[in-house]
Amino acid sequence: MEQAAAGEQPISGEASEQEALPGLLLPAVPPRPSMLEAPVATQVPFEVALLALGSVRGMGTKALRSIVRDFGERLGVLFELEPEVLRDALARSRVPTNAAQEVANSGARLVEDAAAAADRLAIRGVRVVGPAHVPKRLASLPDGPLWLFVEGDPDALAAGPHVAVVGTRKASAEGVRATEAAVRTMAAYPMTLVSGLANGIDAAAHDAALRDGVRNVAFLGHGTDLVFPAETAHLRAMIVHSGGCVASEYLPGERYRKAQFVQRNRLQAGLADLVVAAEGEYTGGTAHTVRFATSYKRPLIGFTWPGAGDLTRAVAEQPTGQLLDIFDPAGRRAFDARCRALANAYGHSAFGLQLVERQLQREAQLRQLTPEDFKRLRARIDQLEQRGATWPSEQ
Repeated sequence: MEQAAAGEQPISGEASEQEALPGLLLPAVPPRPSMLEAPVATQVPFEVALLALGSVRGMGTKALRSIVRDFGERLGVLFELEPEVLRDALARSRVPTNAAQEVANSGARLVEDAAAAADRLAIRGVRVVGPAHVPKRLASLPDGPLWLFVEGDPDALAAGPHVAVVGTRKASAEGVRATEAAVRTMAAYPMTLVSGLANGIDAAAHDAALRDGVRNVAFLGHGTDLVFPAETAHLRAMIVHSGGCVASEYLPGERYRKAQFVQRNRLQAGLADLVVAAEGEYTGGTAHTVRFATSYKRPLIGFTWPGAGDLTRAVAEQPTGQLLDIFDPAGRRAFDARCRALANAYGHSAFGLQLVERQLQREAQLRQLTPEDFKRLRARIDQLEQRGATWPSEQ
């Protein structure tokens, strides 16, 4: 696999992990039964077999996916076959001859090295989710992932609803404000934010979610042992430590490439129950996410305001697309209604004033309140309820 280029931060290896990303090292944690346990009739675990095959020279992603499709969680059985049987099995999976030969000749060494690599991943809190445990929303996609490397809690991938908030790396101040408004609206309900941990709108979405108590899922366009861009290192650490996760289908050591970021975008759209395009251009990278969302029949929302960019045109062209002005009270309420409906669809208790409740609890702890304060609060709530919960325009 290719090594990190200058300016990237590798976090593999005992010496470099702490320097590159302080606080990211996690203790080895046993896999959660709900996501990662599966009895298989082989001595070589799936994650070890995947890492071993992925390290073979000439073993491309296409061939590796083909093998995993054929063998599934029993991938490790390949290393227990007689050489001739093994070569035949790999040939049926269309593995290049030279790669098949290396597996046949050096299987024991490959497994030994891969086992050590798997131990290093476990020390960092990275778990390998095999094909039997990829979340259903992703596994059901026509081009869905067959495995995922997950740093943090893999249950965040299953805890819906998921709302993807995506957009340009060159975010404007208004684009950041729109993103923060979207996340603040989401924060009133039990849902998980999905984004790509890039600079710009992605980073703004993750940062706002962390501040507002929304769980995060971040998909990477490279291996989990790279931190890119470097500016998002602190967000990544906080996502992991706050109960979210960072996930990638790329093997350790795989560098970022433009095509891989496009493929990463399909995972964001595929996992999401709703895709929000906060800001961007019609020809930009976020437009790929919009088109993936359409092909997967995921609802789309694009935010409009003067100077928002023409990504809204890509949203408007899609049959699942809707445009909203998030800065307009009517647009904000419409987005809130979508979020509440999603929470209800998952059977969650939707409480639109949850953020108000949290703030009230904080204020009650910090202030010397009197019975008169609570009396006035109750009167104000009664007034708002009578007026349809619409804040008076003159105020």
